[in-house]
Amino acid sequence: MALSYNFAIFLIASVLSILFTLTSVKADLINDVCSKTQKPAICLSALNGDPRSKGANLEGLGTISIDLSQKNAKSTHDLVSTLLTQATDPNLKRRYTSCLENYNDALNNLGELYGFLNSKDYDSLNIHASAASDDPSTCDDNFSGPPTESPQLKDASDKLQGLIGITLVISNQLKGGIHA
Repeated sequence: MALSYNFAIFLIASVLSILFTLTSVKADLINDVCSKTQKPAICLSALNGDPRSKGANLEGLGTISIDLSQKNAKSTHDLVSTLLTQATDPNLKRRYTSCLENYNDALNNLGELYGFLNSKDYDSLNIHASAASDDPSTCDDNFSGPPTESPQLKDASDKLQGLIGITLVISNQLKGGIHA
């Protein structure tokens, strides 16, 4: 009887230890990915804030980052559209029109990323994620002189670049054969 009690305690302790280790490994994966991004705070907030991240491997985090990037790009596109309709300054109208094109391009590039991730074409994943990241940056470049960029648009652009940066880090890790 004492032997089976000790065995049961050992078994429970072992299972808990394994569960704790798996949880710790997943948290370490998120920390590892985010530490390599240009905007770690955005990465940590995004991945830790998404319940799908809890048990995700590297490919799963890639899917999550693509999804979050697409949603953010769409909402930023909508913001630019609103700013364009509200603009009265001809210079702002031109800049916002150019930004709409940039965000259309970003959405197109982001739309291709799932296919590259699923087919394990990590080079194309990286290339198209990089192109998608350049699009909001190009929009920001339109505002190098007055009139200045809307703070709301600048914040949305920074967040999108941070989210896409997650996909870039993941694609590089997948290309390098680091699968967790």
